[in-house]
Amino acid sequence: MRQIYKSFVFHTIFLCVVFHNLSSFSQNTQSISGLVVDGLNKPLEGVNITLKNEFIGIATDKQGQYKIEGISKGRHIIEVSLLGYKVQTREIEIKNKDIILNFTLVEETFAIDEVTLQGKSKIRQINEQAYAVTSVSTKELLNSSVDAQQILNRVPSVRILQDGGLGSNYTFSLNGFKGNQVKFFLNGIPMDNFGSSFNLGNIPVNSIERIDVYNGVVPIWLGTDALGGAVNIITNQKEEYLDVSYTYGSFNTHRASVNGAFTNDTTGFTVRGNANYNYSDNNYDVLVNIKDELGNVIENNVEVERFHDTYKSLTAQLELGFIDKSFADQILFGVITSGDNKDVQTGATMETVFGAVKSKSYSIIPTLKYKKRDLFTEGLDVSLNTSYNITKTENIDTLVGFRYNWYGEKLSSESQTDAELGEANLLKFDDNEFANQLNLSYLLNEKHSFAFNHSFQYFKRDEFDEVNTDINQYFLPKRLHKNTLGLSYKYQLNKKWSTTFFGKAYHLNVESSQRSGNTIETTEAVEISNHNYGYGIASSYFITPNLQFKTSFENAFRLPTAEEFFGNGLTIVPNVNLKPEQSKNLNIGGSYNFKILEDNHIELGATYIYREAKDLIYDIVTVSGPTSKKDNLAEVKANGIQANFGYRYKEFFNLSANATYQNITDEADLIYNDYSGFQPNFNKGARIPNTPYLFGSVVAGLNFKDLFVEKSNFNFNYYFNFTEEYFLSSERYGYTDSKAIIPRQLSHSVEAIYSFDKGKYNISLECRNITDEVLYDKFRLQKPGRAFYLKLRYSI
Repeated sequence: MRQIYKSFVFHTIFLCVVFHNLSSFSQNTQSISGLVVDGLNKPLEGVNITLKNEFIGIATDKQGQYKIEGISKGRHIIEVSLLGYKVQTREIEIKNKDIILNFTLVEETFAIDEVTLQGKSKIRQINEQAYAVTSVSTKELLNSSVDAQQILNRVPSVRILQDGGLGSNYTFSLNGFKGNQVKFFLNGIPMDNFGSSFNLGNIPVNSIERIDVYNGVVPIWLGTDALGGAVNIITNQKEEYLDVSYTYGSFNTHRASVNGAFTNDTTGFTVRGNANYNYSDNNYDVLVNIKDELGNVIENNVEVERFHDTYKSLTAQLELGFIDKSFADQILFGVITSGDNKDVQTGATMETVFGAVKSKSYSIIPTLKYKKRDLFTEGLDVSLNTSYNITKTENIDTLVGFRYNWYGEKLSSESQTDAELGEANLLKFDDNEFANQLNLSYLLNEKHSFAFNHSFQYFKRDEFDEVNTDINQYFLPKRLHKNTLGLSYKYQLNKKWSTTFFGKAYHLNVESSQRSGNTIETTEAVEISNHNYGYGIASSYFITPNLQFKTSFENAFRLPTAEEFFGNGLTIVPNVNLKPEQSKNLNIGGSYNFKILEDNHIELGATYIYREAKDLIYDIVTVSGPTSKKDNLAEVKANGIQANFGYRYKEFFNLSANATYQNITDEADLIYNDYSGFQPNFNKGARIPNTPYLFGSVVAGLNFKDLFVEKSNFNFNYYFNFTEEYFLSSERYGYTDSKAIIPRQLSHSVEAIYSFDKGKYNISLECRNITDEVLYDKFRLQKPGRAFYLKLRYSI
């Protein structure tokens, strides 16, 4: 708690000093304010008010009002512009008092074939950053039954490797970098320890506005120690709306979602929230081997139904505060609550099956968000994201003397102490985490800007075993502290060319325990500290307004997470000796969008990826074992390319496709073995196993307007996913015919959506994996077969 207090005090003092200095600096400046209306005297929102030849400006609010502060004395030319209205300019002189200046704009008529709209959507602005970033809008997906996980699986270079059906654990892979090497954020707040009940598979599309995927190089404002990239999920930011949906599908799947917001235009008071419920039996068919009491296989490749895989979760989020006020553009106090209850059907592989193992998790997360643009002076923006996560987890493995086979039969194990995973236990975790992110950015002028980030994380875990109470005295508290500092400078030469330089500093301190002998009595305290420094550059150049070239490089570090250090008490074994990962990430890419005969829009893009990683954290799994362990892999190299294509004809037809090839190889000369020490690495130059190297997806859609009734839409969409065959274990060992592989996979899905009354009422029907293909993910864990989903949605 002392570390939390120090971090909070540091940020508070820092902000106070900054505010005091800036307020002193701005005492000799004045302001211009006023109202902008149209010819009917109605307020105009979004009008650009700028001082010509100076990089100062603002847009009018909903009431048509504006205020520009921090203007120096002397003569200025003010320009007022809004698309569809004639531009107005006026010369003013600032003396010793503030000025009130009102404007009335006159509409301007254009011949339609002479107008070229230069405005860019938020999605396009993000995609055109110098970083290798893909931003995906959910605008066209709101009636689909997908969640954040399925949306991301269609992004170039992304592959999500699942353990099973709804609620199962998963590994997120971005250009071969997996799991925690890619960091996740919810509106800029780290999701590191939100608990198992708040994950990608539980966030429905109706709660999401867009998802930004940063590949390799990550901007400092996210304040993260990511190695392979970052994903920022932006929830619906509308000020007033209501969105309610319910989905029913195969395997007795139920998913309900309620999202909404209300804002008082006069006071700026806003309240917003969402609630999501997920349930599934996950009783789909799988192909498995049947074993007897001694663990011997008696039947091969038998199709059975999963019998112990029920999942249930409930998540709710509420925020209230103020927006568009003089003291804050946004200040929101919130709380996230979530809980889940799941049966555990398998371990790390399907060679082991469980019939009584369960896991429960409950979380409550208070949050604070603060944003202010132009704080005390023009160009200074401040944001603060703070959260405190309280999570309680129970892992239940108490069935002694029995084990199950895949028929669901209870077999005697003739053991008085061992349960299904090992020694019987009812292990409870109390996890507490404080996370704080401070961002400052300052726009010096139109060419120079600076940004600073400080990210602080404190994690503590207490453990208690209700079954083995005699060993609780050996459970020492587990603590983790992370500090990440970032500083960047952006040089905008002109509208075509911009470059950002940045540096990062990382600090990690871990307090844990480990056994120094073969018994629990030999447990001893362990403390580890690490300091690392990273740097990078990102540059973008527009050869033409529609043709962009960009490149980025980063020497990045990724600090191990609490789960990697301390395990999860169930299927992940702790390893307190993990080292931070390091990677040199290079991205070179380009994009081009153009039109053919006005109605045909085409987008092309490609990115080359190069990675050199050291001490890469990976999973060690035995094919027959139920658990996995994290360890470091000395050197890894990755070369890859991703490409995407998009075509749209009016609003009637759209087609998009992406493909990724990645060659990720083990480059270590020596490997360490606990029994024989360092020895030659016979896998040098071989691909990293259990990692897809060639995959892609295709999406095609048709849109029919006013079908059957006016103000209606009918959409038909087709989805195709492809993954080439890859090795489950090392490609260097064993005979070709006997090597364990994950076979080539092709899946097809279709979706029909009908909306009427301008999208207020919506119904959709989806069929996933139409051909009922046998699909696998990591460690050959089988995914659901053909499934149907019906979704009803109401939106205003």
